[in-house]
Amino acid sequence: MNNRINTEVSPATVDTIQQAFDTIKAQLPFLIKLSEPERRGLAKMDDGRRPFVEKCFDLGSRNPLIEPGPGLIDAGKKDLNLFNSLTAFKNEAEQLLEMLTDTRQLAGAEAYEIARFIYMKAQMAVKMNAPGSQSLVDELGKLFKQSPASPDTTTT
Repeated sequence: MNNRINTEVSPATVDTIQQAFDTIKAQLPFLIKLSEPERRGLAKMDDGRRPFVEKCFDLGSRNPLIEPGPGLIDAGKKDLNLFNSLTAFKNEAEQLLEMLTDTRQLAGAEAYEIARFIYMKAQMAVKMNAPGSQSLVDELGKLFKQSPASPDTTTT
């Protein structure tokens, strides 16, 4: 067995990390949750459309004929700046989520591998007629059979 993850997160570290998440949420109190229909109904802007948006704001601010109305270009520029900032935050969060997911999966796989090894040893003890081993296998067997693997915790 290869145990690549062999560490713990202290309660103080857990508290510090939770406080960091709370701080992030407090610094971004305007964050919202869209419903799926709302999300589908929105126009999509990505890096490819950003130059178009920037050029529209530039031309709209310099040409009264196409200016969209009082304050709309300023509001649009604020939205664009927010989009850019949130894109950077999202990229950082996605990298962190990937590392958390991979590390969690590896830690879970290692723990599960050790548990299966213990279960196998208990089953071998039954075959060797070790006293009391059948009750261990029965107890572990109930839990083993009722816990199907979820897609994010499959083992190698």
